Amino acid sequence: MAELYVIRHGRVPSNDSGIIVGRDDEELTQVGLKQARIVRDKLKNINFSAIYSSDVKRAIQTANIVNSNNLKIITDNRLAEREPGGAYGKKRKEIDKEEWNSLILDKTSDGAETLKAGLIRTESILTEIHKLYEKERVLIVTHNFICKCIWMLENNITDKEEINAFFQNNDEIRRYIKKK
Repeated sequence: MAELYVIRHGRVPSNDSGIIVGRDDEELTQVGLKQARIVRDKLKNINFSAIYSSDVKRAIQTANIVNSNNLKIITDNRLAEREPGGAYGKKRKEIDKEEWNSLILDKTSDGAETLKAGLIRTESILTEIHKLYEKERVLIVTHNFICKCIWMLENNITDKEEINAFFQNNDEIRRYIKKK
């Protein structure tokens, strides 16, 4: 199994406004650029075998900044942000968290991707990474939604309260070492 380091992209305007923008290509803010540089400095002495990134601009921008060893960045849409459906443009506090975190439904009533759907696509890429990079270190740059999916899958989290409370900061690094 690979040793995973998972980071969320740096801060973007929609993080500041609390608006759901899904996979829109936003540029990192000045704060987001600074966060990415801080993460780079924290990770600079770790040798990664690969860097995977969401194919969304803010994640790629973060991955490029963090990539101090000039590895080829592998982009994959399975690491992309949640498809927001009819929640696009709404404030985060307006969404039905129970529905968004459903482990039964594939889509919410307004067509957003649920946690169940996110877990399926995240599990498929994690399976590949663990197979390709057994006993190696891999950096993953993604979004809070996929950070949650990775956290759940790597730690076998099923508790609803824990799931609803999960949040990964833009400059937070989470490390996962899964035993077979």
